[in-house]
Amino acid sequence: MKCIKVPRRELGRIRIRVAPGYQIIFDGDFALIPVLEPQQGYEAVECSPAPKETTPKLRDLIPNVSSFYVIGDIMVLSPKKEIIKAELEKLLKLRRGVRSIYIRKRVSGELRINELEHVAGEKRTVTEFREGGLRFIVDIAKVYVNPSMATERLRLVKSIPEGSRVLDVFTGYGALAIHVARKIGYVVAGDLNLDGLYMARESLRLNSCRISMDLVQYDARYLPFREKSFDWVIGDNPTMINVFLQELCRVSRKFTVVYRLGALEEGWERVNDYSKDLVIAKRVIRCQDKDVY
Repeated sequence: MKCIKVPRRELGRIRIRVAPGYQIIFDGDFALIPVLEPQQGYEAVECSPAPKETTPKLRDLIPNVSSFYVIGDIMVLSPKKEIIKAELEKLLKLRRGVRSIYIRKRVSGELRINELEHVAGEKRTVTEFREGGLRFIVDIAKVYVNPSMATERLRLVKSIPEGSRVLDVFTGYGALAIHVARKIGYVVAGDLNLDGLYMARESLRLNSCRISMDLVQYDARYLPFREKSFDWVIGDNPTMINVFLQELCRVSRKFTVVYRLGALEEGWERVNDYSKDLVIAKRVIRCQDKDVY
């Protein structure tokens, strides 16, 4: 096989595509770059590069896992069938940043709490992770955490102009609210889940002292705010949003952003695929429109 021989100190400045599946060889003061064809202006030499090491995919290691996500140093699996727990020790060795592994049985109750089974590593559910430059502390056994919505949260934050008065109705551990508050300076956030509000408070302390946020515990069927108190009202509760929509509209004077789990319909924007026939979709509502309800 051919390699391009270049001074090692110049490697960072040279733009040569490495042959797929192979690693660069380092030989004293020189680097040998495996290539599929000669590169004009560079010295080509014979070489025997080692194959590039690849990380096995999760489905190859554990075939019955349909999906997974990592929160901090905790991995949460959603298996299709029963998993042999001894196989999960492979994951702890493969993913060095993972210290605990749980199986998610289901999400239940009005607080949307994960029913979890510990299967490998340390038996704890509290962890810290980063999202969009912010730090969050969560207990995955006491609050719903959905890392797959991170991109959507950051995109929504960009659409909210500074100077807006914002209510994050189902804040959980403050995932969206703290991002919004960092941009516009102040936000009101609430939830029925008191544990989640304590986590939001701790996460707020981990970040900037310039971020201001009021945290309120309430039942979202009866929001403790006057009519049309907020420019933006955000309701991220996909399985029950229809129950609360009228109350969200009561306190909104401009825009109400809601998320729903179901089939994709006209007027709704796909955010995440949930299963073969179900998606999490978003709609931005002006509550005075006649077709809202």
